[in-house]
Amino acid sequence: MTKKIKATIARYRRLLNKEWKDHNFISDGAGKRFMIGPLYLRIDDTKGAMAHYKWFEKMFDGDSGEPFHRMGWTLTLHRSGFDNAAERMLLIAMLKNLYLFPILFGEEPVPIEGWHGSNWEDLEYITDAPKWMINLWTDEELSWAKGIYYGDQAVKIRDRYMTINQFLELERPGEKRSMLVEESMKLERGDYRSLGN
Repeated sequence: MTKKIKATIARYRRLLNKEWKDHNFISDGAGKRFMIGPLYLRIDDTKGAMAHYKWFEKMFDGDSGEPFHRMGWTLTLHRSGFDNAAERMLLIAMLKNLYLFPILFGEEPVPIEGWHGSNWEDLEYITDAPKWMINLWTDEELSWAKGIYYGDQAVKIRDRYMTINQFLELERPGEKRSMLVEESMKLERGDYRSLGN
């Protein structure tokens, strides 16, 4: 299994590098860039995952990141001893899909009302994913993640984010909606100034 996963990682990297070499740009419509980090974690290669995420940050600076990709990034930072950065990444990852961490923790997901900008935010996006993506975390790592996820800051961020998305479902296009969309996007990028933090 490890050999096969290594071959998949190598193939994905080769295709992305070829695209960059040929076009000086990577569009990656299939989302291979999001699979590499989690695949490294699947074979317990934290160093490989860290190298990938550093590359990703350099190549896709403005990319919001897919939920499992961001969750893998959180885990990679935690395993590498960068807990402050890991905590920040967890806060970003939790807004990529509000069902992600509750399902990771083995909880029954509660349906969330509100506007969704992408299918990445749907419950089915998490429940239909391969189980190995959820099973990467040890008990210690889950305990660490729960401490942050249920902490005051994370709860405040989630509550505001969900409130905005509920308003967005009803708000017509205009200045108020634009302001709400902007605040929502800032929260997704880890900018919490609107919360007074």
